[in-house]
Amino acid sequence: MLTKNAEACGGGMADSPGALSGVRVLDVADEPGAYCSKLLGDLGADVIKIEPPGGARLRDIAPFHEDAADRNRSLFFWHYNTDKRSVTLDLAAASDRARFLHLASTADVVVESYAPGHLAALGLDYAALAAHQPRLTLISITPFGQTGPYRNYRGCDLVCQALGGMVHVNGFPDQPPLQGLGLQAYHSASTYGAIGALLALLVRQRTGRGQWIDVSIQECVAASVEHASSFFHQDGTIAERQGSLHWTRYFRVGRARDGHILHCTLGDWTSLIEWVKADGKAQDLTDPQWADFNCRRDHCVHLFDVLDAWAATYTVADLVEGAQLRRLPYAAVVGPETLLQNPQLRARQFFVPVRHDELGQTLTYPGAPYVFSRTPWRIRRRPPLVGEHTEEVLRELESTPSAPVADSGNRGGSGRGPVPPQGSTLTTLDGVRIIDFTWVVAGPVATRILADHGAEVIKIERRDALDFGSRRGGLTGNLNRGKQSIVINMNDPRGLGIARRLVATADVVIDNFSARVMRNWGLDYDGLRQIKPDIIAVSMSGFGQTGPHQDHVSYGPTLQALSGYTLSMSQAGRPAGWGFSYSDMAAGYSGAVAVLSALWHRRASGAGQHIDLSQFENLVTLLGPRLLTLLNAGSTSATPPAALDNGSQEMPSAPHGVYRCADRPGDGPGRDRWCAIAVFGDQDWQRLCEALDHPAWTRDPRCATLDARLANRRTLDAWVESWTRGRAAEAVMTHLQEKGIAAGVVANAEDLCRRDPHLHARRYWARVAAEGAAPLEYDGIPFKMSDTPGSIRTPGPLLGEHTDSILRERLQMTADEIAALRAAGVVA
Repeated sequence: MLTKNAEACGGGMADSPGALSGVRVLDVADEPGAYCSKLLGDLGADVIKIEPPGGARLRDIAPFHEDAADRNRSLFFWHYNTDKRSVTLDLAAASDRARFLHLASTADVVVESYAPGHLAALGLDYAALAAHQPRLTLISITPFGQTGPYRNYRGCDLVCQALGGMVHVNGFPDQPPLQGLGLQAYHSASTYGAIGALLALLVRQRTGRGQWIDVSIQECVAASVEHASSFFHQDGTIAERQGSLHWTRYFRVGRARDGHILHCTLGDWTSLIEWVKADGKAQDLTDPQWADFNCRRDHCVHLFDVLDAWAATYTVADLVEGAQLRRLPYAAVVGPETLLQNPQLRARQFFVPVRHDELGQTLTYPGAPYVFSRTPWRIRRRPPLVGEHTEEVLRELESTPSAPVADSGNRGGSGRGPVPPQGSTLTTLDGVRIIDFTWVVAGPVATRILADHGAEVIKIERRDALDFGSRRGGLTGNLNRGKQSIVINMNDPRGLGIARRLVATADVVIDNFSARVMRNWGLDYDGLRQIKPDIIAVSMSGFGQTGPHQDHVSYGPTLQALSGYTLSMSQAGRPAGWGFSYSDMAAGYSGAVAVLSALWHRRASGAGQHIDLSQFENLVTLLGPRLLTLLNAGSTSATPPAALDNGSQEMPSAPHGVYRCADRPGDGPGRDRWCAIAVFGDQDWQRLCEALDHPAWTRDPRCATLDARLANRRTLDAWVESWTRGRAAEAVMTHLQEKGIAAGVVANAEDLCRRDPHLHARRYWARVAAEGAAPLEYDGIPFKMSDTPGSIRTPGPLLGEHTDSILRERLQMTADEIAALRAAGVVA
């Protein structure tokens, strides 16, 4: 397999077109949607960034290359704008609006992040664009969507993380809730926006028309908090923050002789306890009760305390090496600066050189979240200068017919199929069959998204499947809704034969095992394409299919520790990290993007391909501009802080944080209440002063300018909290939003599922009928497609619920044949 560096920088397949070659995207988005168009551009789309005269506001965000405050040197802008051309247009001017409409007539997708109603005021809303070009899809990415009581509320990454439930579960109980490292609210929404764009392109080949996709950042965040809503819907549990102890209670940070490590008590318990025992440190862990993983979960604090005393005798390197040799998913807890020398990333040539001719320099950029065997990801263009391509694009426009590029030639036919009538049940992925070998979380998230949009997903499971909560309506049910379950003994040649026969009927095969598993079954890509030459195979292993760590075992917390998140998200000198496996959710989203891109390419070319998605590399890409700054540390004096707090990771902002509000009565979960507040610039500051009725401290010299407020953030935070501390969090949010200030309750699971009027007004939560039981509630689909919105068709399947029907209907087996296989333990 070609390395990523070869694909990105001139080796082997560097000149091959990307999966989205021929698709044109217009990007009029700021921070919330910049990553969406970058994803599409890096996959081969022609992305034209429409900037106002002088450039987009992203260009004002520090740090700057060589510390030159130049709008063409912002590393923040550079990170999100590879593979784009820049055109400057003043959309307030009629002549430039006409040029924009002409450009839109040649485009397939427009990505925007204006406040609801802004485009309509310019005469450029979806109705106007569709009237001009019916095949165009508009992606609108906003904090709270286009409808609902919060539609006009201001938001930013922190506020959306807070109102979506992401902040509440991070941090130590004696510290404020903690935002996630990286702009993960924006990243989640942008990735969902890319998923929506790809779905719209695919269904357009049948309907001949585009659609409007309304992406709510809050809903995308709510969908990304792995566990909180599922367990509340199941039994009313309110997930709390608990430091570095993961919600499953199988992972916790410990201390080795020379640094931090991540313990894990999943995996081969016998290997772990025999190792600890041999070192004379087992204490009472040799008792047979500890062999039960439920016991290890229920008594995890004592268990980890014993393991901490043992780990203190080892170096980090020796402990991790010994653990991985024993197939135990331990990891070093390190900072993101270590990634530059990570042996796995170096072996896979993850980091790529990008030539900046305007500087006479070559800089290092993060690489791809996935490797495509036939249509390589690569950075084809450095980030553009302001308006660099205006003349070029306008010249092209003079000779370009007003028709979408991607529907010309061989891109899936004319795209003028019958338009579905109102109330049509058409779904985007009708007729797509996926054989799903995935387990736990990351892979199931990818296939859940595809199932929600009409794919037939056949989930191959084992008898001892690892479940979290109810298979119908708990976390496992939420992950596997809309899928079919068949239990096959893959260690029996007859079971392997059944799996091979199912593959022969499929469009996509997806797994998230370590690299060796599918290879041992003869179901790696070489084996799969012998069965089905045009198969799309997606491997979502922890570390990818190549490199010295390809067979290392991992879970989401393992990867979060190794990629810098856990240590960077420290409080009072203690690593906290995410309170859940954000890595798994993010990998699932990228897996869906990869499958949809490969389907788009296959419809044009007839060819399948292999996609090697390293969950570790995917997570590293989401560090965002902070990583680009570290990679080019010699080009700027700016150094990202070693430990994240609740300060702004986008435009400079002070105050910016999470502030204690009045507690709720009682002493149960959810009693402590907090509100996230973000004040950007002097205009926002004046609004805050007015909202607080101008207390004396607002006239202190330390508050006189933005620079002064940033330099005195801790003092300012204390002053703000003196005002919030006596007020209900909801009242603080409402009052500040009414004054035009971005603010949001730090929502817990009960807030999300029961109290949030906006989520309920937008009908985010999905209710699904369950035979013989009350309807089940699930996370909904966090983007609304105007024509083909998708749906949750069935609850999560019971283990093996569809074994007979799959064998009978897909493989034409008789009842006697199925009974014989069941009696022999081949299926269940």
